[in-house]
Amino acid sequence: MRVKTPYKPRGEMYGLVKEMVGGSRVNVFCEDGKSRVGRIIGKMKKKVWIRPNDLVIIVPWTVQTDQKCDVIYRYIMTEKERLKKINAIPKEMII
Repeated sequence: MRVKTPYKPRGEMYGLVKEMVGGSRVNVFCEDGKSRVGRIIGKMKKKVWIRPNDLVIIVPWTVQTDQKCDVIYRYIMTEKERLKKINAIPKEMII
């Protein structure tokens, strides 16, 4: 099974959803140790439901890189288990 991983040259990284804020926004704890407000992109709204403790891929904004990001992908449980098995997830992200 092939699992999507963050594309580092584009700035993508792993994130862990901490809480839902409302208005298609979430608080995300990122791989680099920072907490950001993530915006769920339009193609994911109403199609992919994101809940607390979900593992996601985020892209920090170019303007407010330390405060805001876009959520571009959510891992399902089997993908998350596969990433754990190959040790691709940082230790802070494992629940």
